Amino acid sequence: MEKQNIIKHNKIIISILISFVFSIANAQEKIPNGLEERIEQIRKDWNIPGMAVAIIKSDKVIYAKGFGVRELGKSAKVDEKTLFAVGSTTKAMTVATLGMLVDDEKLNWDDRVIDILPGFRMYDAYATDEMRVRDLLTHKSGLTRGDQVWFGSSMNQQEVMHSIRYLKPAYSFRSTYNYQNLMYLTAGLVSAEMHGDSWDNVMYKRFFRPLKMRTSVTNLRDLAKRSNVATPHGIVDYSGKLQPIEDRNLDNISPAGSVYSNVLEMSNWIRLNMNNGMFEGKKILSEAVVNEMQTPQMHASYSGVDEVTNFSLYGLGWRLSDYRGYKMVSHGGGIDGFITWTGFISEIDLGWVVVNNGGMRASYSVGREIIDAFLGKADDIDWSGKDKKSYDKAIAVQDSIRNDVDSRRISNTRPRLINSGYKGEYDHEFYGKMTVSTSGNNLILSRGDALKGTLSHWHYDTFRVRWNSPRERARYGHEFISFHFSTKNEVVSLERSLDGKPRIFWKEKK
Repeated sequence: MEKQNIIKHNKIIISILISFVFSIANAQEKIPNGLEERIEQIRKDWNIPGMAVAIIKSDKVIYAKGFGVRELGKSAKVDEKTLFAVGSTTKAMTVATLGMLVDDEKLNWDDRVIDILPGFRMYDAYATDEMRVRDLLTHKSGLTRGDQVWFGSSMNQQEVMHSIRYLKPAYSFRSTYNYQNLMYLTAGLVSAEMHGDSWDNVMYKRFFRPLKMRTSVTNLRDLAKRSNVATPHGIVDYSGKLQPIEDRNLDNISPAGSVYSNVLEMSNWIRLNMNNGMFEGKKILSEAVVNEMQTPQMHASYSGVDEVTNFSLYGLGWRLSDYRGYKMVSHGGGIDGFITWTGFISEIDLGWVVVNNGGMRASYSVGREIIDAFLGKADDIDWSGKDKKSYDKAIAVQDSIRNDVDSRRISNTRPRLINSGYKGEYDHEFYGKMTVSTSGNNLILSRGDALKGTLSHWHYDTFRVRWNSPRERARYGHEFISFHFSTKNEVVSLERSLDGKPRIFWKEKK
């Protein structure tokens, strides 16, 4: 009996030792050989100032590191705690705040939006009556993007939502996937109304705090209180070189993409999604809500995205696709000077967060390099080389279009009127107001306090805009404005290309 007890005792000790060894091994799990060097090489190949990466395995962050600098020309390095704009990855966070209401039995995914926000209107009366909370989150509103209503605009959130009623649909309601930020603004307003607080406060109290995202922010006012922050960069005036630009104020669209965070704190959010709503032993969201977020709600593409992806779907705030036969849940985020890619593949217990402050798609290249490294397929596809080739081709096309425009300029023409003749307020029912004024000998185009530039004569009554802000020059490049006249030789409208089409702003009569 004593011998049996000794054997039993030794087995227990051995079991404890084995568990201890495995726990140490798990805590010190290494990333595949060569992956870190590959990440840094990709950053250099794309000439990106700074990048940060986190990798999640077994509900732990096994790797988190920064590369490069926060701002070109300065020495401060990027680390795992550096804040970056994470753009549209904010969308799933907004969905989570709605999911909390679902868990509290205060909201149903299929509640009518107009019952919660009586002032909400679509262009189409049927869509207004039938729009459900779920529809706001799945990009099937039938609308074009209409982003220029908030981009470079002084409108507030309520004004932007009010303008939705003037945006004509491009597709029938619920028929076609078309990415939409305005619907996510509306979703954020639903969340705020149902929580009885602002969307920003809901994010801080019910999202950031329980997930220990202590330095993450939702706006530039709070970002100014942080010190470890990456600066966005863009290519200004077709120089071909990145330079620092200003952060974009996203207050009027914030639920769709305004969060700034770092890879460590974003990893907590990824861990929750990989762990059925649990974070460090505490339930933040129910498993039912998390499952609904990760369930296909709308097809995006079945045409074959690339060599390893055959279809792309959309859940609630997450993209859903296959990747080498595995279900991948992911989402990107892009706003002036920043690109983020986050995601996870539960079947191989792998999650990732990749951010950069060069505004380049290299974050996607790095993310796929991470997946392939853990699948043992690191040498299968050169994602960075493939993506860089596509990027260079797109730049060449832009250069060709610009050269074609330059070649069509007609020399020795003069504008019909002196500068003061073009002055006035010009209005578009959806995009709002543009103002033409004079300053000395210059003709100025502005949009409230958010956008201002100088008009220089191009030919006839077409002018080229040089925006004051490097950020806007990186965004819009060489933009053209044309004026149209009545039979009385009076200016009646100006034409500006927005969201890919010419838009007419009618001059207001005095």
